[in-house]
Amino acid sequence: MVEVVNRGNGAQELVRTQEDDQSSFSFVDIIERVDKLPLDFGVIPDFQQNVFYLTTHEGAKVGFVCRFVLDEMLQYAAEEVKSAFTVDESASEIRFTSDDFETRNSQIAAIANVLREKSDIEDLKGWRDERYAVWSPSHEPYVLVERSMAGPLGIITYGVHINGYFFDDSTKEIRFWIPRRSATKPTWPYMLDNMVAGGIGYPCGIYETVLKESMEEANLEKEVIEKGISSGGVVSYLFYQGNPANDHFNNQKSYIVGEVEHVFDMKLDHTVIPKPNDGEVDSFNVMSLPEVMEALQNGEFKPNCALVMIDFLVRHGYITTNNEPRYLELSNKMHRTLPFPTRD
Repeated sequence: MVEVVNRGNGAQELVRTQEDDQSSFSFVDIIERVDKLPLDFGVIPDFQQNVFYLTTHEGAKVGFVCRFVLDEMLQYAAEEVKSAFTVDESASEIRFTSDDFETRNSQIAAIANVLREKSDIEDLKGWRDERYAVWSPSHEPYVLVERSMAGPLGIITYGVHINGYFFDDSTKEIRFWIPRRSATKPTWPYMLDNMVAGGIGYPCGIYETVLKESMEEANLEKEVIEKGISSGGVVSYLFYQGNPANDHFNNQKSYIVGEVEHVFDMKLDHTVIPKPNDGEVDSFNVMSLPEVMEALQNGEFKPNCALVMIDFLVRHGYITTNNEPRYLELSNKMHRTLPFPTRD
């Protein structure tokens, strides 16, 4: 595995080993634990047969809906679906019919509530009472969707992720505050995470979410955040956990969800210690760069949090063309062009 070499005075370098070269290891492999979907996914026959596009009433594509989700909707919420959509089997489209924002919100909420009560769709068991905005080509909210419906409807979601770090007083080496997710989390329980991470629910803004999630997850107050935070840009990818070589795109592992994560770095001093606050975090631990590298390569991080950590390592000069033979591909995979309208 990629080794960490200390160059003195805190300087650390990632070096490929002979084993890495023999196994053709690449950090791209870690990114593909999140996004396995090829660029030409639209030509895959099973995708063409079993994935519908959710569209606006004007025909703009805004989501991916697997056939089994549509079947569940028609089985349990046929009247609600008929009121909200026109389903065009030949065009593989599920088109909103209303030109009114509030009407669409009510219609999609009615469908979600029926499915929550009657359907076997696993995601709906994690009902959040939080809504995500689906954005139109004019960058305006088109419809608001219950967060747990994001997977079934294949919409683009938005979030914030914060990397917390400091430098050891004695060695000058970088250290990371890494939380372990609660064992009771409905998704990715007990895996490693970024210091703070959360979805941007409507109508919250990006920085408002940073402040809210920092307090909720790490007990960090506004004054601490504003002292050490800096923007690290954005990453984008399609969250897809199936295998495109044999996926029929007709089960709950076939969901395709666009994700846009606004990334922040927070340099902390030794007096600041993040603490669990809302039950979503089991514990916070300090990890060295070698420990983080080992955890990344062993798959101990929640997949998209591993992507955010790799983005940090690229931006801070740890992952370079010297130790990553697929550097351009790596960068492109963390900044994928998404197929639907986005927020900004």
